[in-house]
Amino acid sequence: MFTSFATLRLLPIAEATMLSYLSPVMTVALAALLLSERPGPRRWLGVALGLLGAAVMTLPHFTNNSPALLGVALGIATAALTAGALVQVRALNKTESPGAIAFYFALASSVAGLATLPLGWSMPDASVWILLVLNGVFGGSAHIAMTLAFRYAEASLLAPFEYLTILWAAAIGAAIFAEIPGFSFMIAAPLVVAGAFLASPGILLGLRRGRLRRQDKRG
Repeated sequence: MFTSFATLRLLPIAEATMLSYLSPVMTVALAALLLSERPGPRRWLGVALGLLGAAVMTLPHFTNNSPALLGVALGIATAALTAGALVQVRALNKTESPGAIAFYFALASSVAGLATLPLGWSMPDASVWILLVLNGVFGGSAHIAMTLAFRYAEASLLAPFEYLTILWAAAIGAAIFAEIPGFSFMIAAPLVVAGAFLASPGILLGLRRGRLRRQDKRG
């Protein structure tokens, strides 16, 4: 969480989100290594496309010696830490309830956050308090939903779904922060979305079932 917040401070929201999509690649590898999951060739191809899209997105920062390189490094660290957390959630779901996992995650994060108090805090005004509360509500709800998802599916199967949020990140960045995606982002986004569909057969199966139901109703 700390590295993801720092990445958002240094990079546009769409680029920071794109960097976080390195985590599915790491999640697949860790799930295969630690949880004995065996992703098929389609999932590996999907995460490869996602990795290629992330590389296309971040390449300009390296070639131009951009000062945003620190943001890129923090984004990669976020992806690695996220992958480790997701694998742990998958393992914990065997013995713990989703509510307990979410509660202790929030508790540990709060304790770690309080440890930064000596580094210098500022008192938020009313508008910032509202944003902080909304951030907690949305983040907590998302964490519970994610925990439930890992109870019913393999980590390597769920990981590619993260790719689809890139569309939301680009839209929010443009609408709220006036961050217009560049040319490299336009190339990377289709690669990432294609990777999500190839790597997750559940998406393709759901689309196929929906098409069949519509055909049955017309018949």
